Amino acid sequence: MSSPRVALVTGGGRGIGAAISARLAADGFAVAVNYSRSAREADDVVAKIIADGGRAVAIQADISKAADAERLIAETTARLGAPTVVINNAGMNKAGSARKQAPEEFDEVVSVNLNGAFYCTHFALPAMYEAGWGRVVFVNSPSGGRRPSPGMSAYAAAKAGLIGMTKSMALEVARRGITVNAVMPGFVATDIVSSGGDAGVEALTKHWPSIPPESIASTVSFLVSDNAADVSGEEIGVWRGGPVGV
Repeated sequence: MSSPRVALVTGGGRGIGAAISARLAADGFAVAVNYSRSAREADDVVAKIIADGGRAVAIQADISKAADAERLIAETTARLGAPTVVINNAGMNKAGSARKQAPEEFDEVVSVNLNGAFYCTHFALPAMYEAGWGRVVFVNSPSGGRRPSPGMSAYAAAKAGLIGMTKSMALEVARRGITVNAVMPGFVATDIVSSGGDAGVEALTKHWPSIPPESIASTVSFLVSDNAADVSGEEIGVWRGGPVGV
């Protein structure tokens, strides 16, 4: 390709998102590293990509707001080109029992994890249709149905919604050269994991094999490549079989 394809990674400055941003840049993509509040981390990821000879920019946007998501796609297009790869990685959690969790907390968790993923994809799809090529990847969680946990109703509902969105959207775009898939990481030490409290982290560490974020990035790298042109509507687990000893 004469100019690099452009990838947008939401929540791309930290944890799994940072690993994905770096890997896609190494694969030859120009990368828009989205962040909501972590400007310093996003800038560090961008600086490293540029130092390694790649192209990247950091763009602030709260993807839970449709207007911000629309601006994110527009700014990415203006600065790098239209993103034909969208990695919906941004997420957050506020753990709490269904009896005690405030409705506004439920709304916030769903807005970031589910609504934001739809908004970013929605505003990016026209350019993918025009190009006749595109890749959409949702970074999911075992909480979305495979291994739900108590106190995670909002997060589990949002992540389960991503699976339905993956399968439905994949059918919509099947004849357009666009694929839509989900990646399900196992236990990766991230801020979302720590949000469940020390006891939750201890339980995960005891029973789940630890997965490096680079393993998630490698799977995403495959899914956005031309080698995965016929893989769509799938949820790929990167969790080494899941919890053991339980």
